[in-house]
Amino acid sequence: MLFNSIPFILVFLPAVLIGYYVLRYFSLFRVSLGWLAVASLFFYAWWNPKYLLLLLTSIVLNFYLGKSIANSRYKRPLLIIGISGNLAAIAVYKYLGFFASTVAQLTGAEIAVPELLLPLAISFFTFQQIAYLVDTYRTGYAEEMFDRYLLFVSFFPQLIAGPIVHHKEVAHQFSLLSVRAGRIDQVSTGLFLFSIGLAKKVLIADNLAPFANPVFSAVDSGATPTFLEAWGGLSAYTFQLYFDFSGYADMAVGLAKLFGIDLPINFNSPYKSRSIIEFWRRWHMTLSHFLRDYLYIPLGGSRRGSRSLNLLATMLLGGLWHGAGWNFIIWGGLHGAFLIVNHQWLLLKTLIRSNLRVAYGGSFTENSAGSPAEKSSQPTHESVNRVARARTWYPSYLGTLFSATPGVIATFLAVSVAWAFFRAETIDGAISMLRGIFGLQGLVIPEKIYQIAPGFFSSFANASPGLALGSFPHIKGFAVIFIAMLLAFFAPNSNELAQWIRGRPGEPYQSQTRILLGLIAMTITGILFVVSLKIISTVPDSEFLYFNF
Repeated sequence: MLFNSIPFILVFLPAVLIGYYVLRYFSLFRVSLGWLAVASLFFYAWWNPKYLLLLLTSIVLNFYLGKSIANSRYKRPLLIIGISGNLAAIAVYKYLGFFASTVAQLTGAEIAVPELLLPLAISFFTFQQIAYLVDTYRTGYAEEMFDRYLLFVSFFPQLIAGPIVHHKEVAHQFSLLSVRAGRIDQVSTGLFLFSIGLAKKVLIADNLAPFANPVFSAVDSGATPTFLEAWGGLSAYTFQLYFDFSGYADMAVGLAKLFGIDLPINFNSPYKSRSIIEFWRRWHMTLSHFLRDYLYIPLGGSRRGSRSLNLLATMLLGGLWHGAGWNFIIWGGLHGAFLIVNHQWLLLKTLIRSNLRVAYGGSFTENSAGSPAEKSSQPTHESVNRVARARTWYPSYLGTLFSATPGVIATFLAVSVAWAFFRAETIDGAISMLRGIFGLQGLVIPEKIYQIAPGFFSSFANASPGLALGSFPHIKGFAVIFIAMLLAFFAPNSNELAQWIRGRPGEPYQSQTRILLGLIAMTITGILFVVSLKIISTVPDSEFLYFNF
């Protein structure tokens, strides 16, 4: 069952919500948690009941293993057994075929491996429980109530594609449900985020897929895309993945809020990042935290061994987590290399600034945009009038904008190039896509454009009949990509909008302007929801891209 399907939106979700709040109305709080857990297991089994047993076995074993780690003298051996067992399970279902085929290619041996269907969300619930075992080992505290642990792992808003939740982030919220009344503002924010997420998926991501899929299918079949074809296909996928994952993240957080649970934010406008370091603080944030806390730092981080090697190892394994294939490993390796270059650049900048401070007697400092600037005198009077503030705001904003733009463009291009390996199913296909991007496979433009100045275009391009661009379906695809790009780079994200509608803590909520604008925003969101609902009622269900991981 998908979040963007009619059975989920019109049947499953209303039924679970009604049951949950009826039980809470009669003060059956623990039963309401059990109801949520049973509903979550039903949600998981809807995809394939066969693997429900695997999920339940994993939950039961990790629950009792966690209690044993907390209470035993042999904490470390038990932790090693727990981590090894979880990794063994994911290795069998996700990586056995990949490792076997790799060994077969290297040795020439024939290795027969049973074909196993990858259980949905195994990467997410496995990592979540590994983090739980490690946290239990570190703190000595384990969950005592099985139904609460069951819900912690299986809670349907975050079960399939994250966010990867720590036990400490939700356990106390489950406890507070018995003494805390439902909050209208939390429910309304949940509806708002769910509707925005649905619109991102249905209206944007699914409309970019027809422009990305044909190009990648072609390159995997041996085609050689030209310059515009390659950029069209790669850009379409770059923004399709952005709005697909962003939409899922909004829907997951919104759904949890409907039940009074706050999940961690997992997506924060990553294409606005000014560096790769910042990108990984905004993209799949809970996975980044997991890799940092449970892999990068234990490897030594920046304090033990080589930071560059630790970064590279972390990102290679992060790539392997996304999928069993060399393309994902190369994608992880590219990001590891980008991070190494980014850190070396920061070191170089620090060295340059230190030398400048010495040369200019310490008058150099760093402004809020991260660029060196002469220290300016700060306002010392609090009675600065509004006109004066406006005069200082514009130069500051423009300065930040122009200083940040090169970093944003460089980061976006680096991330886009790496997506070629992430999306293509073969290494040859990804390389062919990159050759097209760099113009090594020629340029084809539509006939109508070509005829505007044939003498000029004939020196570097060929004409294509009509408006088609080879394997890129239609030139109007660039218009859709352009709209998606404007939204990704310049529009506030959904969490910023939700916070703006709620108002800041301590800020008067009932101002007439805020109420009016809030009503307008909710009305627009309602229209988007209805339009999205009408579309999904007439087309086949479209899976989220991160369901494959």
